[in-house]
Amino acid sequence: MCCLQRLVDTSPLLQAKPEARKNVDVLEDAAKLLEAHCDAAPETEQLHQDVLGVATRATRSVFHSLRDQTHRLQRSQLYKILTNTTQPSHAISAIVVSLVLVALWPNLINSSQQCDRQQLEGQTASARGSPLTQIAYLGSFTIHFGAQIWMTFVSGLALYFSLPRHTFGLIQEVLFPKYFTLGTGLSTISLVSFVELRRNTRPELAARNLAHWDRVDLLQVVALAVTAALELFVRLYLAPPMLRLMHEKHRIEARASIGQEVGQFDGAGNGALERSRHYKATHKKFRQIHMTTAILNMVSLTCTCVHLLYLATRVAV
Repeated sequence: MCCLQRLVDTSPLLQAKPEARKNVDVLEDAAKLLEAHCDAAPETEQLHQDVLGVATRATRSVFHSLRDQTHRLQRSQLYKILTNTTQPSHAISAIVVSLVLVALWPNLINSSQQCDRQQLEGQTASARGSPLTQIAYLGSFTIHFGAQIWMTFVSGLALYFSLPRHTFGLIQEVLFPKYFTLGTGLSTISLVSFVELRRNTRPELAARNLAHWDRVDLLQVVALAVTAALELFVRLYLAPPMLRLMHEKHRIEARASIGQEVGQFDGAGNGALERSRHYKATHKKFRQIHMTTAILNMVSLTCTCVHLLYLATRVAV
């Protein structure tokens, strides 16, 4: 701007011609607008960066606080008792089963095939149930099915064929317990909300024993119950020993400078591992539990697909 002003003041050509002077004024105005725009752009960009930075720092602070609380809990005596014994697994299983039994109790103790007329007064066959129950049912089922598809066919395979084995194992160590815990909770919610919705849609089922329900509806109850039971069993009784065996297997392999290869490895080609009976036994036991987990996961996915087919034949958009 200073150079442009000096040029206007000292140039005789610009001073002699009013039209040229007018053009210079236009250029000056344009330069001022451009300068103002350039000055404002960094401020706007800086504003956005500050908001993102504050949000990121706040999120990190929350997660760090949760991590500290988790570490404090893990160092407590109660946590050691809960994780080093099998009693908590039995207790959790009993709690989950008890909750399901409480929800299904009216249909378990009533042996009549026909509903009492007095219980049907004020009820209509067109009732659709509470919107919250429908949200719980549809939300839990869709999230569960999506998690199963992603974990089974996308995440697991993509990471297995892309990362070193030990890195892949560390990732699965974090995802496995959370995946089966989430699946157990969601499938249990789907089961309870499905039964509740069927009672509301068909009031005559409210006082009818499950054995006398329609075969199609009864199949859905069985499929959802099997899904929840299998995922709970894997989470409590298969995932912990499998992860312990994986750690032991990785420890032995790390001593032999093995574990950075991509894909499956059974010790072939490494003399130290081939001669180690402990490694062979650990590897065999790990593969057995891992294969059992994979089979049960596929059975659970099949049961979910059975219920998906049930929904597909009844949902009208």
